[in-house]
Amino acid sequence: MSSLEKIPSFTIKQLFESKNVYVIPIYQRNYAWELGEITQLLQDVYDYSIAENKKDRPYYIGTLVVYERNINNNIVFETIDGQQRLTTLTILLNALHRWCFSELKNKIELNLELKFFSRPKSTLALNVISTGLDRNVNFINTQEYNTNIKERYLDAENLLKQFFGKPEKALDFYQYLTQKVTLLRVSVPEKTDLNHYFEVMNNRGEQLEKHEVLKAQLLSYFVNEPEKLEVYNTIWEAVSDLERYVQYGFSTILRDKLFGKGEKNQEYWNHLQCVDFESCVEIIKNSAKPSSSSEKYSPSKIEDIVDFPDDFTKNTNQIEDAPERFNSVVNFSTFLLHILRIQTQEDIPLDDKRLIDTFKSNLKTKKDVEEFGFNLLKGKHLFDQFILKREFTGAGDNWSLKKLKRYPDNKIGYVNTLQEPETNDDHKNLLMLLSMFHVSLPAMNYKHWLSASLNYLFSIKESNINVNKYSEYLFEIAKSYFYDRILTPDGKQELDYYLMIFKDYYKNRIIDINELEWSNLDQGTGVENFAFNFLDYLLWKEKNTDFDFTFRSSVEHYYPQNPINGIKLNDLNILNSFGNLCLISNSKNSKLSNYMPIAKKDHYASQKKPDSLKQEIMMHNTTDNSPWDEKAILDHRKEMINVLTKYYSI
Repeated sequence: MSSLEKIPSFTIKQLFESKNVYVIPIYQRNYAWELGEITQLLQDVYDYSIAENKKDRPYYIGTLVVYERNINNNIVFETIDGQQRLTTLTILLNALHRWCFSELKNKIELNLELKFFSRPKSTLALNVISTGLDRNVNFINTQEYNTNIKERYLDAENLLKQFFGKPEKALDFYQYLTQKVTLLRVSVPEKTDLNHYFEVMNNRGEQLEKHEVLKAQLLSYFVNEPEKLEVYNTIWEAVSDLERYVQYGFSTILRDKLFGKGEKNQEYWNHLQCVDFESCVEIIKNSAKPSSSSEKYSPSKIEDIVDFPDDFTKNTNQIEDAPERFNSVVNFSTFLLHILRIQTQEDIPLDDKRLIDTFKSNLKTKKDVEEFGFNLLKGKHLFDQFILKREFTGAGDNWSLKKLKRYPDNKIGYVNTLQEPETNDDHKNLLMLLSMFHVSLPAMNYKHWLSASLNYLFSIKESNINVNKYSEYLFEIAKSYFYDRILTPDGKQELDYYLMIFKDYYKNRIIDINELEWSNLDQGTGVENFAFNFLDYLLWKEKNTDFDFTFRSSVEHYYPQNPINGIKLNDLNILNSFGNLCLISNSKNSKLSNYMPIAKKDHYASQKKPDSLKQEIMMHNTTDNSPWDEKAILDHRKEMINVLTKYYSI
């Protein structure tokens, strides 16, 4: 019997129909998943549920590591690892049961009890979403809930509507989720020091990450070439921390050699000096080695990684520290796949579960592996400068597009990447385009825009990258997303992302303007977030108002579906019309969803920035003398479609 067969596994049905109690201990961090993670989980399960070669097989989504604690002769499972998935599955199942209440004939019993030790707000939020499944979830405004659990539940409801449109279309997915999706449960031995165990797991990871195994496999190509092996390992380690600029992964001497010392009117550390892997090897091997006090062993073989006593997830060759002020828009495994896409120009799936197999199929020779090493370094350098990040400073957090700058007095700072001779307006426009894409498509496997950006940047000499031309390219990609995918009429194939980006199909509209299916925007909560964000970007360009993109994921009916003090709209086509819809945050929608438009307008009157420019126009058109009625909805729809039509060929 294999070790895997000895570990008990549970389908979602088995896990949740058991009357087991799972407790999240205080030493665990609170529930932290965001919209991107829950979207990714839903997408992953959906993809397997429709794949002909996979839908009849179990789909393992992870491991629950538990300590079986006996309390009053009852076993309670203290959850050491896996609480993020367990909480998300609880959220998703309750959302499905509530949304598909009438359609689900074989609902599983949700008997599993999940509690947060010493976190009453979290437990209270779970209790609310787990009760009254025959009606709308009842978050009471006067109660304090765990915000993230509440937000993710509302996200789950919206995502289900966006994925499936109607409850009956989610039934096959539900069957696959409950019958085939499986978790392993590992119980740690009695008398285990749980705090120490949890700390070790946090430092090392419960198991090897796929990118760590991939690294060992790629390094094996250089087993007889120690200089190349060291260089490849150095590059990999420098690139792997996406939160920090790549220069910080090298010693000061190597920064000068690899990124320039300010000669020939170039800035310090901002122009990659090598042009291929061989030249990287020459630069690194001929440079002074780091001192022994700062140089640490970094494992390169799988067996070495397994036995490595240190934290190999962090860069061990870093000489100087840098403030952790930036958050990346993508994880390292997915970044690797984007670079592989650009190198091969093939339709590589952005699925990190298939990372090792994907690389095995596409990097077949040592030359391929060497080329990838250089592209990894080049790609991270471009990524740092030209792909937006979330920047955290004392003044708060904002989207940023900055490069590392070393001043003559050797101080280091960050400045806007494309500031001169372009204007601040040009820089802001580029930032708006990038943030529009990012907040619209939070799931890692849908960030095709990132492939588009990096592919464009790779194709141009770094010194020739221009803010306006870069923005023009991204705007064309955005238009292709909208016109060639969202507005595709029935019977016509949506434009494939690969063809759009790597075969330049974005240059010519595949759908004639007279064939655009505008009714695709009249689907209520089923309208894609990108449609609203693209429109808000166009309105921002025209109005030049103070507005920033945020993670808004809730489609609001401005005239409510179930008004508190008003009359329901009898015409559902008008109720669900694009003229009556806007994109706002979940928390605001859940609080105000049943208020009449004039009351919503009064509530938002004091806010400094609008949640949505489309919503701002809707509120401006709502007064006591000019109510938001069917005519106002149809007029607004026509006005917004005129804006969207205008940019079709611009």
